[in-house]
Amino acid sequence: MNLLLCDDHQLLLDAMTASLDGHGHHVVGALTDPLTVADTAAMLQPDVCIMDLGFPGGGGIEAVRRVAQQAPSTKVLVLSASTDPTAIRESFEAGALGFVRKQDSIAGVLDAIEHLMNGEVALDPKLLRAAMSQPAAPPNRRESPGVGYQLTPRETEVLKLIVEGRGTSDIAEQLHIARSTARSHIQSVLVKTGAHNRLQVATLAVRQGLVTR
Repeated sequence: MNLLLCDDHQLLLDAMTASLDGHGHHVVGALTDPLTVADTAAMLQPDVCIMDLGFPGGGGIEAVRRVAQQAPSTKVLVLSASTDPTAIRESFEAGALGFVRKQDSIAGVLDAIEHLMNGEVALDPKLLRAAMSQPAAPPNRRESPGVGYQLTPRETEVLKLIVEGRGTSDIAEQLHIARSTARSHIQSVLVKTGAHNRLQVATLAVRQGLVTR
């Protein structure tokens, strides 16, 4: 995979570049300025952009949003020392698809990259539950007018597993269906609820009593 890194610590960038390259990936760029990451991603079109949130001048969340907008084919994986639930929620609302703690090993980063490239969200279930406890803006249901929350029994099962923090592969295995079928059900749930991502639909489900935990 072609990877773009962004962190304000050059030593960390150098170490991650060496490690990721050693595991068969190709780091196409390593940046320390979040203001340049979106333009670079748009130019280089990496498969995954791995970036920190905590920069001296701020701007981490906005950088995630700009990458998602300017390089929509690039999947954003946040690598952060902070596990603040609000930061996690804001990261996903901005367009991130994964969140890994800097305290984790390189194996955790590699696993998250694999999840993203398989079309899955990479987020520890404990962090997901913590993020769901934070206030979140309701999804814009005008994007799916008239659809409402008329979920099928199977979609309700899928939604419950999303709330539990299960990835696409886990959902497919649990329900004894193909991963492509699980992915279709997940997309249908997002469309019907008007949610933009799994974190938002999980929060919505718990708060509106669509499923029970």
